[in-house]
Amino acid sequence: MGRLRKLIALSLVIAMISIGIVAISPQEIASQISKVIGGAVAQVCAECKGLLLKTGQTTQYNSELDDGFYEMGLAKLYTVLTTGQYSGTTNIDLIHYTAVTISFVSTTPGTINDAAAQLAQFKTGDVIVITGSANNNGVYNISTGNVAGTIRTTQGTIFEAAKPPISIAKREAHSNNCVKDENTCLTWSRYVAGNMGTNSDGGMPWTGQLYDIFAYCAAANVAALGGYGDWRIPNIVELSSIMHLPTLYPDAAAFPGYPIGNTKSSSTDQLSAGNTFNWNLYTGQTTLYLASALKTGTGYVLLVRGGN
Repeated sequence: MGRLRKLIALSLVIAMISIGIVAISPQEIASQISKVIGGAVAQVCAECKGLLLKTGQTTQYNSELDDGFYEMGLAKLYTVLTTGQYSGTTNIDLIHYTAVTISFVSTTPGTINDAAAQLAQFKTGDVIVITGSANNNGVYNISTGNVAGTIRTTQGTIFEAAKPPISIAKREAHSNNCVKDENTCLTWSRYVAGNMGTNSDGGMPWTGQLYDIFAYCAAANVAALGGYGDWRIPNIVELSSIMHLPTLYPDAAAFPGYPIGNTKSSSTDQLSAGNTFNWNLYTGQTTLYLASALKTGTGYVLLVRGGN
């Protein structure tokens, strides 16, 4: 506001000069305008960081003037949010299978059968949610899973013949913890999806399945993960911004327990529309690289919001 007032005052002075009330040299006017405008620009640059982030590389290789020599950019700066709306967990339910071939047996523990033999994707220890059933809608803990034709549940089931359509969702109690990137103003979910996908390890395809990463994101928004309903899949530039070259991982304090494997982005490879860009991290923590991979392949997903 102080510089704005100065600009207004200078405008008035220029107006008075033009009608002969004040006599100031053109050079002095130019000098004063330069100082005010220059100060305003400096103030804007201080408030809006506007710089790329550091890679984290600090080693200078072969005495070359490389990334490790200059260490240019902003150091990563995070605020980890764990209290209030960011505490506890939110249940995210993601349908993995819908069929007309699912039936139930009156037993305790419960018995769920599938004539199409597609139940192996539900593993022992999974929490599932049944919908579309006349007698057996509800939440179940799988006591014996990974069997194509029959799974058993801790809770009892009531006899029900196969009829259309019954859906089985996997339920994930996802942490509400978030990470605010103070440089980019992006807010990240602190953890990747944990027990979704056919292997119940968080690996999901980019598209084409009931349980792909975009369906997962939509389910997180319906559940209001962390109190928000505007989560999205990060693009490859956003995802790159949290990678840290020396450790090959995102910051361990901000994103603890980050898994080995590939993390999917929302960005499509323009040279191969069937591929998406991933960040791949392999066993031994020795290789981190950007890769183009099939959208049908599975990978982890870390949700993000904000950025406008």
